[in-house]
Amino acid sequence: MSERVKKHLINLVNALTNLSPSRNILTQLILLLPRDRATINRSFPEIVSPVAEDILKSLGIEIEDTVKTKADSFAETIHMHLHRIFDLLDDEEVRSNLAVLADTHIDSIPNPYAEWAELVLRKLSERPNGKKIIEFLKMVVERESFTVKKEGYSKKVTRPDWQLFLDEAKRKLKVSPAELEELLRLTVKGKSEFLGRYINKYTARFKTEYYLLHTEYCLDLILSERSESYGLSHRQLDHRYRVRHRDTIRRILKVFV
Repeated sequence: MSERVKKHLINLVNALTNLSPSRNILTQLILLLPRDRATINRSFPEIVSPVAEDILKSLGIEIEDTVKTKADSFAETIHMHLHRIFDLLDDEEVRSNLAVLADTHIDSIPNPYAEWAELVLRKLSERPNGKKIIEFLKMVVERESFTVKKEGYSKKVTRPDWQLFLDEAKRKLKVSPAELEELLRLTVKGKSEFLGRYINKYTARFKTEYYLLHTEYCLDLILSERSESYGLSHRQLDHRYRVRHRDTIRRILKVFV
């Protein structure tokens, strides 16, 4: 690969990285939408001016009682691609391959998701219940997956363990049901984005749907998988949570003793 192409590869990676919400206040705002206007004004005092609002509106951000992106706007496109960039560059194999092609060390290839997650975790750790949030996250990322629900299986099949995990977390962290719900909202629970559907090409009686759970600060640790199969006299349902970004979150959490 010529030096000129290597240079352009690095420029491309840097361009993608500069979209990171840890580096750009506009993409940070876009990532966190929708939010009510009062919350946005407190969190982003820089935008409380007519000039700033004109800029946001030109990007396709609607500023009413609720601040949100407009459908098919530039801001909505950025919002969608931020999550894809997070996933792409949080993959160590991808960054390693880019480093080899660019003839540089892997540490020179930024990880936008890691940068953002570190900012979010520091912010969460400063809350009154910050220590419990951090401990709950440590418990979550120790697991690769959770079984949320199973129906139609024999008793020998592994039973759901998500609720058991939540009960254990509630006891270990000494939190009330309301406090646990807040931990979930801040770390793993949120609005679901439909990612796709797999249907067995040999039979339409089996399908799996995939959803990404967007949390309040977009840590997005949970991929929800819902599989269903149908027979002449039975229906089976298997709902699982796959834990994403485990290695990155575990590395960051080591900072929090």
